Amino acid sequence: MERARLGGPDAAAAARRAAALTEPHDRERAREALSIALRLEPLDPAPRLALARLAAEDGELDVACREAEAVLRDAVDKAAQARAAYLLGEITRLRGDASAAREHYEKTLHIEDAILKLNRSEAAAVRWYARARGRLAELDAEDGMRERALTGAEGALAMLRASAAALGEAPVLAADIADAEARLAGLELDAGQAMSARRRLGEAIARYEALAVTEKDEPHWRSALADAWSLAAEADFVRGAAEDARTAMDKALHARLRLAAKHGDEVWALAGVWRKRAALLEALGDTASAAQSLEQACALAGKLVERAEHPQAPTRFLVHTLLERADQALRTQALDVAQAAANEALARAEPFARAEGAEAAWLTEAGACWDRLAEIARKAGANHQAREACARSVEFFRMGLDRQSEHPRQMLNLSAALLKLGDVALAIGGNAEARASFQESANLRAQLSAASPDAASLHAYATALERVGLAAAAQADWMAARQAWLHELSLADRIFDDAEAPEALRFRAIVESHLAGLKSSEAQQYRRAALVRLRQLERMRNLSPADAALKRRLELGA
Repeated sequence: MERARLGGPDAAAAARRAAALTEPHDRERAREALSIALRLEPLDPAPRLALARLAAEDGELDVACREAEAVLRDAVDKAAQARAAYLLGEITRLRGDASAAREHYEKTLHIEDAILKLNRSEAAAVRWYARARGRLAELDAEDGMRERALTGAEGALAMLRASAAALGEAPVLAADIADAEARLAGLELDAGQAMSARRRLGEAIARYEALAVTEKDEPHWRSALADAWSLAAEADFVRGAAEDARTAMDKALHARLRLAAKHGDEVWALAGVWRKRAALLEALGDTASAAQSLEQACALAGKLVERAEHPQAPTRFLVHTLLERADQALRTQALDVAQAAANEALARAEPFARAEGAEAAWLTEAGACWDRLAEIARKAGANHQAREACARSVEFFRMGLDRQSEHPRQMLNLSAALLKLGDVALAIGGNAEARASFQESANLRAQLSAASPDAASLHAYATALERVGLAAAAQADWMAARQAWLHELSLADRIFDDAEAPEALRFRAIVESHLAGLKSSEAQQYRRAALVRLRQLERMRNLSPADAALKRRLELGA
């Protein structure tokens, strides 16, 4: 640094060397050294690129963008331009701008492709081209273009493997191959190809383990290893290898524990692994161990909140973890545990939700907490208490929708809460309140199905219409009940592609049984139609206990 500050013919080289030596333990000095190198040799893009990278890693994204854009605009070196474009892609993707990220990754591809046309064996160009193509595959997957995503990820991996075969597998190339294998495994797992995904993850894990051993001071590789083991656990579970899944998840947990012991910022990821482990163990039927994992996750999340200078993000993480704990306890009938977890989640969330100008996200969190308290009260048979909790849930979800008018997620949240409020009100004889809640839910779901008329949104609309009919019938408004159920029945052809599928038969039979219960000339016609469908389900050996009970009731003419 002293030689760099003094200037002279070797000052720029001294500055670059100082930056490399100080980066691991003194990033401010490293950035100072890079600034000196940039001032001494303004046409050299390497110091500016390094400054952009360090700024991005330190969270100074505006600074990083400014430096990377300067390289992309001014540098003569095409390879440097490609790296700048890739970094801009990473930053814009992190900020949630997928369209801008796609443009930057495509720019990287375009530049590296031009380099590769001149020299197909240029290893660095191959790596950066493959990295950009892999990122584009991830964006394609997020946009629902699964086949295109698989093709892109396979192409990226093939390029890297060809380069390794020609030039040998240096550590940096081994890392890229491991990343590409893990990415492709995730896409294959989403496509239901668990066996192939697990094989690819085995390849990625072997490389990450080698990198973790050879580069002991670099925590990234152990982090990547933990993620790969976690994904391997999912693949093992999907392919039916329960013990392998448990072992893989424990290895992911072990890797995270070692990381968190040395690096405090890794506690976030460790808490996340405890949550994922809980989900896996519960799916495997080990509910006691799942509960213990969630307790560990809650304890770690609580520590994150205590240490945080800005507590909003860790508090939301803790609230989500507590709600998972409440849900798990509800499923195992541990109502006291569920109550305690939901109460703590509400105590954490409500102050943020009731603050002036609260974000919609906090209103949603508070609504979710009251929703869980309502579910706990219903399980305990305390319907009046459940009704009060449901009303609070509706209140917060309604405020969330006011903050984000016509936002689909907020509309879904409110419509679901209104259905639960209506169910509880109907159970305690509040028929008018139930009908108003069901009708408002149906109106919201009608808007959602009109905007996106897919099977899921239409089915949700049909569910609300069924409840409207039940509430109208409870008020002896037979005409309104009939209209709601006929409208519901008319949606069946749009919801189900195959009219003979068990789900389609069951849907129609239930609605027709409602219509059969009305005092009308059509009642017997609907009763016979429902029986025909239920008997068809019986022949298909697809009659559930609830279907069988409905069939007996219709046969008795009740």
